Amino acid sequence: MRIAIIATLIVAIGAAAGGWILYSRSKIAHIEDQKKAAQLQQELEALQSENAQLKENLAKIQSEEERLSSANQELAKLLAEARLTGKVPPLPPSALPYPPK
Repeated sequence: MRIAIIATLIVAIGAAAGGWILYSRSKIAHIEDQKKAAQLQQELEALQSENAQLKENLAKIQSEEERLSSANQELAKLLAEARLTGKVPPLPPSALPYPPK
């Protein structure tokens, strides 16, 4: 009977120790996961900020491209007209100065 009680106590102590070890590992893993989540959140915020800046830059570039395209079309019309008439028309007000400054 004593052997059964001692064996039961040893098994109970072993189970408690094993449970405590598993609980500690689980708690450490949870803390590490929280740190990783916080780090990923910071990276996400940085990437979103960079994305917003890139979108703003893209919008500026697209508007400049549209402006240059319309100026190019206007100059192409003037060049075609000059070829037909033989006269060089004056530069439009949106033209760049020559030589560039």
